[in-house]
Amino acid sequence: MNIGCHLIIECQGRHAHLNEQELEALLVSAAKAGGASVLQAHFHPFGAGRGITGVVLLAESHITVHTWPEHDYAAFDVFMCGDCKPLQAAEKISAACPDAVTSVKSIDRGLPFNAGGVTPNPPVASTYPDTFGVG
Repeated sequence: MNIGCHLIIECQGRHAHLNEQELEALLVSAAKAGGASVLQAHFHPFGAGRGITGVVLLAESHITVHTWPEHDYAAFDVFMCGDCKPLQAAEKISAACPDAVTSVKSIDRGLPFNAGGVTPNPPVASTYPDTFGVG
């Protein structure tokens, strides 16, 4: 039973250096691109030259970001359920910094259930093909 899609987006480059306002605008824009309903956003900067962590809470789940400018690295999670299109949200995030190196991995969320409880099979993880031209 697939109840949602969780994308893990790793970025090296400009994404890691976006400020709090730029990250919030990007994540809200990504949520809308994926057809999600934004409920609330909260971001926390760790000080000058240091990273930022943030979450956009969605009616359909969430989008998060964690940046490490000292490592030129940013990590995004996009988790959406229902009729949303998380890959469109990921494309919006990637397109914000076209010179960045971006990797997207996908996990289908949901476990197989049966009348006796959870089956002993582990959840299945899959990876989207190279959608952004990065090997």
